[in-house]
This record gives sequence, C-alpha cells and structure tokens, in this order.
Amino acid sequence: MIEDAELENRRKEKILRLPAVWEESAFEKTLITKFPKRIQQDILKLSLPDIDIDEIESTYLYGGIGTGKTITAVQIMLNYLKYLYINQYDKDIQKKTAGFISVPELLLLFKAVYSKVDNVFSETELIKMYSDMDFLVLDDFGVDKTTDWSFQLLYIIINRRYENMKITIFTSNLKLSELADKFGDDRLTSRIQQMCKIKKSGTKNYREDNL
Repeated sequence: MIEDAELENRRKEKILRLPAVWEESAFEKTLITKFPKRIQQDILKLSLPDIDIDEIESTYLYGGIGTGKTITAVQIMLNYLKYLYINQYDKDIQKKTAGFISVPELLLLFKAVYSKVDNVFSETELIKMYSDMDFLVLDDFGVDKTTDWSFQLLYIIINRRYENMKITIFTSNLKLSELADKFGDDRLTSRIQQMCKIKKSGTKNYREDNL
C-alpha cells in the first residue's frame, strides 16, 4: 500500500510538470507562468483582440519565424479557457480539458516513458491524454527531425483527434506541402487539411517590433 501511495504521489507531481495541461476550472489555473518565458513576454507586449468562442476551430497556422503564430495560438487558447471558466458550473463544461505543448517537448515526454528512470506514465496513457484533450495547441510542428517512430506517434494522436472532432491548433514554419515533403508521406498532412482551417501568419516580425 505504501508503494502504491508513493507511485500515486509521483504521478501527481509529474502531471503538475506537464506543459500547460488543465482540467475542470481551467481558467483559474491558466497563469501566464504556465507558458515558456518567451511566450510570457510576448503576451505582455502584444495587444491582440479577443476571439469569439463560436469562431474557434481547428487551425493550421504557418509562416516565418517571429510572425506571431504561437502568440495567436495562445490567444485562441486563452479565450477557450476563459469560456470554460465562465461556464465552469455546467457539468459538461467541467469535463473539458485543454493543453499547450511544442511537438519536440511532446516527443521528449514519450522518450522519457521508455527510460527506466522516468516511467511513471505509459505510452498508452500519454497517447490517450493528448488524443482526448478537447483543445490542444501543438506548437513548432515539423521542426523536429522526422523518424518512422515520431511520424506514427503523431499520426495516431492527430488521427484520433480528427475522428473525435477535437479542436487542434498547429503552428509551423512549413506549408502543408513542405511538411509532406519532409515526412515523405502525405497521410498526416491530408488529415490536417481535412480537419483544419489553413491560415498563413503575417509577414510582420512581432519580436523585432517589440524590442
């Protein structure tokens, strides 16, 4: 029993360290400090309009470095979480979950599962977690080196999200056609095209303008 309690405590601690994952009264826990420091600074510097909750849909945001892709995705997420908070007493809303993670970090989480040092979660549990979230931002999509393992893992998560109509916001430096060339396979990009509104980020460099 003691070992079971220790394992449960380790699981809870691990969950708290996962990048920006919230449940139930989501907006209360959506502190700006949940995001990387660069994003925190950008959020404070940029003035972006509120987004109507009815307008939120799965979106593939692509464009050059510093053109506001990640901040736009975060703004959409904050509006979604604000909606959850305002409606937190609705039993169905209380079950909603949302998360933000870069794809390289996501892959590192899965690699940690296979190590003997950090195996609190199973691969199945992580796949379920990121497949079932009602809203998920996958930042820096396509920046990592592609392997058969990473492609299949991402395809499983994205396909499940597509099949279950979960809202997914992707940010990437690559057009879908460029992403397909990088993968050497268009199955994943085809799924993204079917589930997402494709939107090019502006050419304006927000980071340079706010130095």
